[in-house]
Formats: sequence, structure tokens, C-alpha cells
Amino acid sequence: MRNLGLLILNNIKVTFRKKGNIIIYVFLPLVGVLFSMIIHSSSNVSTLRLGFTDHDRGIAALELKDKLAATEDFSVVDVDEDEISKKLLDFELDAVVVVPEGYTEGILGGNAAAIEIVSLKGKEVTAWVEQLIYRHSASMSLLSAVSGGDPADFDSLLSQIRNSDVEFNVLSAEDRSADKAMTRTSLGFLVMFVMLGSGFTSMIVLKEKRDRTYHRICSAPVSSKQYILANTLTGLIICMIQIIMIQLAMKFIFGIDTGISDIHMFIILLMFALVAVGMGLLITAFSSSSYMAGTLSTLVLTPTCMLGGCYWDPELMPDFMQKIGYFTPQRWVMEAIREMQDGVTFESITLNLLVLAAFALAFMLIAAFKLSRTDNMQKFI
Repeated sequence: MRNLGLLILNNIKVTFRKKGNIIIYVFLPLVGVLFSMIIHSSSNVSTLRLGFTDHDRGIAALELKDKLAATEDFSVVDVDEDEISKKLLDFELDAVVVVPEGYTEGILGGNAAAIEIVSLKGKEVTAWVEQLIYRHSASMSLLSAVSGGDPADFDSLLSQIRNSDVEFNVLSAEDRSADKAMTRTSLGFLVMFVMLGSGFTSMIVLKEKRDRTYHRICSAPVSSKQYILANTLTGLIICMIQIIMIQLAMKFIFGIDTGISDIHMFIILLMFALVAVGMGLLITAFSSSSYMAGTLSTLVLTPTCMLGGCYWDPELMPDFMQKIGYFTPQRWVMEAIREMQDGVTFESITLNLLVLAAFALAFMLIAAFKLSRTDNMQKFI
């Protein structure tokens, strides 16, 4: 136990001997959180500027335009079809709704034509518009069915609905979707920096190999298992510092509500920290040089963070890439965070935590086995 404590103290001393490591372990994750806040604040559009191109000129199309214009967060203007590309490219409009010819006729005939939404900003902008259009087409189709497809009866029913006096009770609800999305992006950056920091921690092993210190340690009454355990605990301590700093910053500095209790969030991230430390040791164990370790770390870190959903929502990827993502530990930790934010109990993410534990155990056992069989240090550079 004394040897283990000495190894841990030595590792921490070697790690923080360089002042630059303080920036890597503490300040870079905070920069990641700030960056995610900038992304979300710039992507939240206060008023959605909508263009409306009407090739139908029927009553159903005009009713749709009126509904969009009546929506508080929409600004609707008429746009000619030949101006659509220019106005979108010049960022004069966020999206354009194109109503095809025969839309109203299709409604009356029971087969509504699809309305096109043109935008350069993707689902983040168009999702809300799509839902409004879908509900409008569904209500118009229902009205057409009641009127038997007769245009006069359809117009009469629509006029009655417009002129009817309906009393509404409005309840305000706090929209926390932005905070949740910001939290996932921030924690995605934290996951990346935890893995990056664990890789730097594992570089202690490489340095001791290069300086022949590793060979002398293994000649002393210190087993490879103790050596691996000491490096694991060192990396875990540093990861815990990162996690606590980020949680405090998100809560008290940036004012982000994660939607998850602090203790549950800490447990989830701590479990992933074990995985990150194990992966760092595994890369180190299979590296014959510092250059090879750095290359392997880059090749593993970037693609797995992408597939795991650290940078974006996995649903934006093709199906086959989403399935591949489940072979990365990042996907399981991000899924656990998302499910907790959606209101499930902590017990419901037991599978995610068990999978992360399995990843960590496998990485550490393989690293310990490989290091215990590595005797030739003469060519390590």
C-alpha cells in the first residue's frame, strides 16, 4: 500500500510539474463549455424569417399562410420562386415554404400534395415549421372529409371555424430544451477532454519507459498490477478534478441547468473517467514510441467521439453509423445523460453503467497483461 501511495504521489508531481498541464486539465474543458454556449446562443433565432411561395392560390394554401403569419415567432413574406436561392444564400430568410400547384384540390380530393421547405439551416430551423404544416394539412383533410369534398361546404365549414368564439386558457411552461441541448454539447466536450487528459496522464508510462525508470520500478518490489493501479488512480483523481470543476462552473458560473442531480451526473462521468483512463493505458501499452502513442490517441479519440455523439446528435448520422456508435463508450455515456434528462430514474441507466464498467475493466486488464509481458526497453524512444 505504501508503494502504491508513493507511485500516485510521484505521478501527480510529474503531471503538474508542467504548468501547461493545468491549462489542459482544467481550463480547456471550461473553454469547451463556453464554446458550446456560444454555439447555442448563435443558433437560437428569436424570429424565424419565413418566405412563402404559393403556386396554388387556393383557400387551403391561404389558410396556411395566415396560420404561419399569426405565429408569434414567425415573420412571413411572399417570395417568388426565382428569388429563393438568392435570399437564402444572402441570409435574408431562414427558410422558404413552397406550396405546390393543386394543393387545395388535393385536400378536397383526399390526397394532399407535399409542401416543400427549403432551408440551409437544417432540422434545427425547419422542424417546428414542418410540425405546423403537418397539423394544418391534417386538419384541412379532416374538414374536407366532413364536407364530402364539396368546395362550397368546405368553404362554409372553414368560415364557421374562423368566426367561432373559442375561449382558451393559456398556461406558460418553461422551455428547458435549450439548456438540455447545451448541457449535452458541453458534456460532449468534457468527455473529449477527459479522454485527452487521460492520454496525457498515461504519457507518464511512456516517459518512464524512455528514461528507463519503468524498468527500474519493475525491478523493485512493485508488480505490474500495482504499477497499472497507481497510474489508473492518478488518472482517476485528475479526471475527478476536471468533472468537479466543470459541474461547479456550469452551475455557478454559466448558470446551466443540466436537468440531472449533481450526484448522478458525477457518478455517470466518473464511470466514464475509468473508461478513459483504461483506454489511455491501453494505447500506451501497445505503443513502442511516444510518436506512435500520440498517433494512436488521435486515431482513436476523434472518430470515437464523433460516432459516440459528443459533437452532435447521433440521429443526424446514417443508421449504420448510429449502430457502429454503440461500440464506443462515448455513446453509452451520452445516452445515459440524455435518458436522465428525459426523466428516467437512475436505475434505468444501469445497463449503460455496466457497459462502461465492462469497457474499463477490459481496457485495464489488457493493458496490465501487455505491460507485464513487455521486457525489451532498449529501442523505446
